[in-house]
Amino acid sequence: MLRRALRNAGLLLTGKAAAGLMQLATFAIAARSLGLTDFGNLSVMLAGIQLLIVLATFQSNQAIVRYGVLHLNSADRPAFQRMVKLGVLLDLAAAAAAVAAALLLAPIIAERASWTARQTDAWRLLALLPVTIALATPKGLLRLFGRFDLLARHVTVTPLARLAGAVVLAVTGAGLMGWVVMWLIAGLAGVLVAFWLAVREARRRHLLGGMTFDFRRLREGNPGMIRFAMLSNLHSSLIFLPGHIATFSVGMVLGPQSAGLMKVAQELGSGLAKPIDLINQAVYPDIARLAAENAWQRVRKLVRNAGTTAAALSLLVTLVLLVAGRPGIGLIFGKAFEGAHALLVLISLATSLSVSVFAVDATLYAIGKPSRPLATAVIANLLFVTVMFAAFGPLGLLAPGAAWLAAGTATLVLSLVWLAVAVPRSGGEPAA
Repeated sequence: MLRRALRNAGLLLTGKAAAGLMQLATFAIAARSLGLTDFGNLSVMLAGIQLLIVLATFQSNQAIVRYGVLHLNSADRPAFQRMVKLGVLLDLAAAAAAVAAALLLAPIIAERASWTARQTDAWRLLALLPVTIALATPKGLLRLFGRFDLLARHVTVTPLARLAGAVVLAVTGAGLMGWVVMWLIAGLAGVLVAFWLAVREARRRHLLGGMTFDFRRLREGNPGMIRFAMLSNLHSSLIFLPGHIATFSVGMVLGPQSAGLMKVAQELGSGLAKPIDLINQAVYPDIARLAAENAWQRVRKLVRNAGTTAAALSLLVTLVLLVAGRPGIGLIFGKAFEGAHALLVLISLATSLSVSVFAVDATLYAIGKPSRPLATAVIANLLFVTVMFAAFGPLGLLAPGAAWLAAGTATLVLSLVWLAVAVPRSGGEPAA
């Protein structure tokens, strides 16, 4: 089962690797084109908007997989259609909330960051970004259908559009506003392609026949879906919050140049967490099926093997970054960004700690215990924020690195505790 999950993840990884290289190239072009200060301002804006997106967005793709498996097994097409409509509504409502929050916060953040009127207008325009990434439901459907090949292709759409736009902007010498407009257009391309792929695959399975625009009684046949989506959103939000909080906070406390260094270190240091997340997406449906069969020994073996493999790969990456990270940063982004090297190594080491237990969260979701990974994320994030702000004074730019190490250690310990307590060692029901 792990081999099948790895094959599916391999499909995703093929696209994600290409997308990662394109994203890295895009940021490298942006860094060289805008310079350290303006690149830092762009990084702060993106981090701020993405922070709001993460807080507001419902991770309905987890709910789509969990409830979709039940509907497909029971051939309950009306319930399936209600589930899809509910997922889309959750995605759109969250995007609207994030846009409203970004617009309301614009004058406060602009004053704190000492932005010009032009930079403030760029933030307001970028506030539309949440609308372009309402991807949770269509991506969840593609996962449910096992179309990881399509997900692998889709994951390259937005990065490819950004890279093409970056080349044009660099050649024309466009400023910050041009980069903001390009970011929005590329995001729109991604969301449109995602919906087209999901609708096409659902139609091929004859799942959309008779579907109407009636939005009444959407929870019928999907009991607890909104609560499940809210809890999974809180958990996933807390997982992604540290990166956005770090870049945004560094920009506010230490200035845009430090934020630029922070962004470079984060992109390179947490890079392995992205393919690991893809493996997590691929393995989740299989864990859900094993849990339904009470095959707990196989679940534990799958979690153990997946975590050991991920930790070994991440430690190898950290070693490479320790030896060759500084010249690599200079080669890709320019010598002005080499000051990010020490922070880069700390972030990569912290990533090794957290990815070693990545499959535990999928297991807890599969057995209907979303509150456990949520508790882990809450504790890890509180520790992250506390350590980072306490360390800004003595450590400066290295403060986020120390915070990531503390949070990674907490994630490792708590995940092992939940695995021991909640997942049976043999047949039977999970612990309450």
